[in-house]
Amino acid sequence: MGTCELCGNEGTTTRKATVRGVLLECCSKCIDSMGLVVQHLPPIIPEVTAPISRVVGKGISGIDIMSRESSELAPDFHNRIRAARREKGWTQSNLAKTLNLKVGDIQKAENGNRPTDSIIDKISKALGVTLIVESFPSNSKMVESTVHKEMTISDASKEPISEERERKTKKKSRRLGVSRSGARNRR
Repeated sequence: MGTCELCGNEGTTTRKATVRGVLLECCSKCIDSMGLVVQHLPPIIPEVTAPISRVVGKGISGIDIMSRESSELAPDFHNRIRAARREKGWTQSNLAKTLNLKVGDIQKAENGNRPTDSIIDKISKALGVTLIVESFPSNSKMVESTVHKEMTISDASKEPISEERERKTKKKSRRLGVSRSGARNRR
């Protein structure tokens, strides 16, 4: 909301219009009544840069590692850790001692609980296994229309929508606690 520089009307939507060679902020009433030419400026689109997510919380500060979309922990990281450890012939306690970690941390990682990033780095270096993989969006799909027209939501569905729905007829059954003859009259 702005102020019209011609009539002084406040709290109205204004647009830039040319008045006798001067660019002014004018309300729609002034533009219509005086037949002013509205200046159409192309919208300024700011250059999009990847925002850095910050984590700020109780005792935690820094860059949010979960916002990185370029790489992520492999879905089968626990199987990779277990297979690489067994391939080297190490027990869980041997690996824990080598990495200066608790045995419980190794057990949790092999059971599928996500370890911290520092533990992931230690395990991947010690075992020589890749645990961080390139990420890809799992919930996106590419949809193309065979007809050269604008797409609708129904074009994106995998199965065509049928016009008729099948309705199952429900068998009428007697409700419990209700007599067949109906309600009795009490007099």
